[in-house]
Amino acid sequence: MVVMPFDANATGFSANNALLLARLCTAAYLDNQPARAVAQQLGLTGFIWIDLTQQFEDVYAIAAGGPGFVVIAFRGTKDFKNWMTDLQASPVSFPWLFESGPEVGAIHAGFGHALRDAWDKIAVAVDNLVPTPDVAPDMTQLPSLWLTGHSLGGALAALAAGVFSMWSGAPLRSVNGIYTFGQPRIGLYQFCGNYDHLLSRRTFRFVNNQDLVPRVPFRGWDYADVGQMIHFGSDGKPQLESSSWTNFLSRTFLSFKDFFEIAGHLQPDVGDHAMLGYEKLVESQADALNALKYQT
Repeated sequence: MVVMPFDANATGFSANNALLLARLCTAAYLDNQPARAVAQQLGLTGFIWIDLTQQFEDVYAIAAGGPGFVVIAFRGTKDFKNWMTDLQASPVSFPWLFESGPEVGAIHAGFGHALRDAWDKIAVAVDNLVPTPDVAPDMTQLPSLWLTGHSLGGALAALAAGVFSMWSGAPLRSVNGIYTFGQPRIGLYQFCGNYDHLLSRRTFRFVNNQDLVPRVPFRGWDYADVGQMIHFGSDGKPQLESSSWTNFLSRTFLSFKDFFEIAGHLQPDVGDHAMLGYEKLVESQADALNALKYQT
């Protein structure tokens, strides 16, 4: 495995960073020890396995440190119906889950509960890899924090970025980059607007061709997107907010029943939603990705 240099201080897009994060997302689907081995091959140390199964079956995260940075990579779930239900997708106020948090809007209940239930484990993992100084820290001297994930894991990564950035109960950490792959939507318009005000320039949301998962929960339910969307077309070439994706979005799904009639056999490891496919596209399109004009 060729290890590309990771820019720990980047705040804009980096294809090298995207590739390492994509590889960690792929590794997150492995068991504990094989995932640890991949992290070591990538030059990462201090590996921590995080159990997120209280809300969703078979969902985990891995945390690992590199030279000057720390990454948390969230695994998706193998069963989409675990979170694609009317009940799980119902919105809930951010401070209802993250107590005493700001009134920044409503988030996906299932994702929010999963993250809140596991937050102490996530905070401990970060503190173990980046000990909190006894005195007020100089944030520029701390290792940078990076969040990534695929599918439901991408939603957890993006939502975690919002929590680190908006909630006083989170460890004192700024997030340098959020890279997600095949990520579903995490909140309603107000929350997503507040998220983007803080993090849009550091959030890169990859969508492969006609991957259905980034289309849910539906815009008709007042869910919105966050960050900068990078769409790989049918030819594998990346574009920002491409016309082909806009045309695909114009097809309307009225309910999860409609969605499952189209995607009844959708699996996390096949078709346009497969994490390995995302990883290969990021690797093969590195120059084209770096050439795109991102928000700065």
